Amino acid sequence: MPPGRSPRIQVTGRARAGKTTLRRALSLLTAEETRPLDHPGHPNPALDGDLVLYVLPGLADPADHRALAALHPDRTLVVLNKADAIGVRWSDAATAAEDLTARHGLPVFPVVAALAAHTRAGTLTDIDLRTLHRHREHADSPLCLSHDLFTAPGPDLDARRALIDRWDLFGVSCLLASLRRDPRLPAQHLLQILHCASGIDRLHRELHRRYETVAAALAD
Repeated sequence: MPPGRSPRIQVTGRARAGKTTLRRALSLLTAEETRPLDHPGHPNPALDGDLVLYVLPGLADPADHRALAALHPDRTLVVLNKADAIGVRWSDAATAAEDLTARHGLPVFPVVAALAAHTRAGTLTDIDLRTLHRHREHADSPLCLSHDLFTAPGPDLDARRALIDRWDLFGVSCLLASLRRDPRLPAQHLLQILHCASGIDRLHRELHRRYETVAAALAD
């Protein structure tokens, strides 16, 4: 590799894994997003970057396992995206990540990339806050059991639709739980809670550490 250049980062995975969303969440403006690994009629892209982010849209399928088995742990980070849809609690996604690490020897990070991207670029509006406070006391409400229930016909339907379009069901559930514990939380603190709940910080720290290591090696 020629000395002095910046580390080359590739973001790869199957179609609709969330590669573009993850790039936004991590502000990887110069990272190379490969074509999908399951693109019909095309060979898999060469994963020869200095750092490879392999994005899984939930649990791995056989094609993912084959691809992961060929990647080197020193230059690979696996992102278990859409972690909120794995099981019924975050610990289920964490267990799935640990199982993948044990199988392939690769570091795996449960993440909700869409939520992380929204917290980076979005804000909680006054209408959002009023809608959340309107429903926060209903701890036994079935609203947050599914997207359809949250957007069922009824009062403030447009506000509920706007809220879930921006923050999805996982984000809305986190916001309601936070406000039940402390109704005085301001919008900025709620955004910070959502950012932490996305799981992106742990991935970002490890990516930064590895980037610095690779950059130092390239500078020699």
